[in-house]
Amino acid sequence: MQTETKKVEQNTDIYESAFAPVPESQRKTLLSLTAVLAGYPIALSNFVIGGAAGVGLTFDKALLALFIGNGILIAIVIITGLMAYETGLSTAFLSRRAFGKNGSSIFSLLLAMSSVTWISLNGDIFSRLIKTTFPWWPISIPITAVIVILIWMQSAIRGYKGLEVVSFIGVPAALIMSLVGVIAAFNATNGFAGLTSYIPEKPMSFTAATASIVGGWVFGATITPDICRFAKSKRDVVIAGLVAFIVGCFGLQLAGALVALATGQGDFTLAMAELGLTGVAFVAAIFCLWTTQDNNIYGASLAIQNVLRETSAKGKVSHMQIAIAVAGVSAVFAALGIYKYILPIIQFLSVLIPPVPGLLTAEYYFVKNSKENITTNWLAMLAWVLGGTTGYISLKTNFFIPPVVGMVAAGVIYTVLSKLFDK
Repeated sequence: MQTETKKVEQNTDIYESAFAPVPESQRKTLLSLTAVLAGYPIALSNFVIGGAAGVGLTFDKALLALFIGNGILIAIVIITGLMAYETGLSTAFLSRRAFGKNGSSIFSLLLAMSSVTWISLNGDIFSRLIKTTFPWWPISIPITAVIVILIWMQSAIRGYKGLEVVSFIGVPAALIMSLVGVIAAFNATNGFAGLTSYIPEKPMSFTAATASIVGGWVFGATITPDICRFAKSKRDVVIAGLVAFIVGCFGLQLAGALVALATGQGDFTLAMAELGLTGVAFVAAIFCLWTTQDNNIYGASLAIQNVLRETSAKGKVSHMQIAIAVAGVSAVFAALGIYKYILPIIQFLSVLIPPVPGLLTAEYYFVKNSKENITTNWLAMLAWVLGGTTGYISLKTNFFIPPVVGMVAAGVIYTVLSKLFDK
């Protein structure tokens, strides 16, 4: 049995190093790491987030919100990324150190659920964008959504190599399309004249803006260890994390804010249409969605492998098979118009996911007593629930930044409980 397990863990290509640390021979260059990391946050939702902040705040406050929000996200990426580099483990397998075997399986199922939710939602949204942009499009929205997700699947089933190919093409293309939009907005407003004097018609609070920036991408920041485990050095993790999220998150959000301010439209697609750039917006959407959703399929596959590790199915299902299954379920949900029903799911996950980076950080850097060999660490489970509850209260009372509150609370509670009761 031990020999069989060893063979499974050594067969890194079939299982995408799911059961063991990424070997030195498969670590990637800084350029590759940066491109793949950047591909994830280069997403259509970042235009929307930036656009909402742009039209809801004065320009200086919007800029400050973007700086603070992305600073928090980058900190999560680098801290968890360094853990992944040192251990060679994915997000799901890192969670074993805090939660134990069964506890990490619960977290992994939530990761997979969150990924499927976002894949299906974006598949549905993009199929509707196709139908709106090209009224002559002959295929129905549900079938189009299925086709779109199956296309995203093509790079995900090929593992890191597939993500790398799409990122090397999609990241520059998405950035160029975004720059075209910013230049058009610049020209349409005589160099953004009146930018600093802009007064929003429907103001949003600074807290709400910052919370949307962090909340919109805290899930993405949480699963970046899936990519950072391929780093060759700590330096590469720091540089790749900084560049990827400054360009992908902050850069696209700033572009969304500028275009929104120039047109008065918080919706990126409508704003680009007003600038006469519908085609540019559509091309940008293609690459933004592909480089993000293939990462979601990839991450969900790794999370499910973590669940299977404690069952008789360990080593019997390849990365490709699980990735196909994840894409298939997402395609079915998208075809059924899941976007109408998943808002409560998204809100639920937005409360439960943020505390986890706090728990992982507390265990790895402060408690330093890995629980990967025990069944369930109930101290971590309790800290997780309390951290999520604290974040939810923060959300309902509009206090500070709810994801950060939940993250810090979970980390502090876990550290204190561990110091008192962890034997």
